[in-house]
Amino acid sequence: MRRNSNELQNIDVLPMATAQKVKTMIIQREMKPGDRLPTEKELTVLFGVSRSTLREAMKFLRAENVVVIRQGSGTFVSAGTGIGEDPLGLHFTDQRYLLKNLFETRMLIEPQIAGLAVQRATPSDIKNLERLVAEMDQIQINSTSTAEMDIQFHTAVAECTHNEVLIRVVPIINESIRRSHVETHNDLESFKRAKRSHRGIYKAIASGNYMEAKFLAERHVWETLNDVREREEPT
Repeated sequence: MRRNSNELQNIDVLPMATAQKVKTMIIQREMKPGDRLPTEKELTVLFGVSRSTLREAMKFLRAENVVVIRQGSGTFVSAGTGIGEDPLGLHFTDQRYLLKNLFETRMLIEPQIAGLAVQRATPSDIKNLERLVAEMDQIQINSTSTAEMDIQFHTAVAECTHNEVLIRVVPIINESIRRSHVETHNDLESFKRAKRSHRGIYKAIASGNYMEAKFLAERHVWETLNDVREREEPT
């Protein structure tokens, strides 16, 4: 039997409305990335919907990168809530120039972010930067996990600005970090320079040194770009 348009509309509306309620719950409860959502049973009772409706709602939320569903563990708030896998369409740009363009963008934005971080960082923000720098100091080899730690540091600097737009933009731009690590993963000197730069940026923010933070952030991007260029040169 063919359903009419009103029936189909009602089928679509309920999961979407439920998805919106989940978003509201995450905001009102001030849930953070990595926080676990209530169980499926608890959510169905909370929102007064069936399990099938809730599961459809979760599909919408997963597609929007609001939640991460881990089989056997539960549903968690995504680390990049609302940010799709490639929101800037970088996969569709000319890949020959993508890394260069990403670094140019970082050069324009990251020094300003570091300067704003100096002005707005809270004691909690500075403590988080200190923790990340200390963890990176313990790492002795460049690896995939190092790249992710690198991204965490740059994201944490952006979080010091308390500007939600910058916080969401920087992780996207930091795609250049993942790509540059591919080029320099076996370059120990590049790895050491990056660690020194991170510590310097952290200290400048912690001490409230606006110009030093901007200068070190810019130098860090330049050094990384030069390391990548050297790896690309024919031997």
